[in-house]
Amino acid sequence: MTDDPRQRFFDAAHEILSTEGYGALKQAAVCRKLGVTTGAFYHTFKNWQEFTDSLLDDWLRERTQVIADVARRLDDPITQLETLREAAISLRHGSEAAIRIWSGTDANVAAIQLAVDEGRFEVVQEVMKKLVGPKEAPRYAWWGLDVLVGYEQVGHRQTVDDLRWQLDQVLQAAANAQSAPSRRRRASA
Repeated sequence: MTDDPRQRFFDAAHEILSTEGYGALKQAAVCRKLGVTTGAFYHTFKNWQEFTDSLLDDWLRERTQVIADVARRLDDPITQLETLREAAISLRHGSEAAIRIWSGTDANVAAIQLAVDEGRFEVVQEVMKKLVGPKEAPRYAWWGLDVLVGYEQVGHRQTVDDLRWQLDQVLQAAANAQSAPSRRRRASA
């Protein structure tokens, strides 16, 4: 838990995004959710633009960059992928889906959304190169990202267990691809 007073506002915003969508994300709604006055909001943020910029920067940092850094510190590629899978499962999927919709109407949000997607793709691709090689790594990385984004877009029809199963299929396919060359070498010997 952070001591950053802004985090309470961010958490309220994510809850609104998750339950009501980006159209409901307004200063009054955030203050109401927290039970604070607009004065408290302005004590924390200069204006609404600073708030939304800070919210999105926090999302990029905490839900992409920090997770990628944790995975990169691990040595084993399977452990790295398992760590990334668990991070993906624990995301605020409703909020992420709303941000993705929001990004279609706001260029600043779209830029952050793109940075999130690129950051997630890059870290998965780095790990996949160790398992499937540089040629196939982008395909596996896109597969994993497609599963996550697809889940977030139709997640109300699926459970987190469904997402885990789908991401496990990507992980298992990569692990099998890694062991396939050694099986071929043993069979030809």
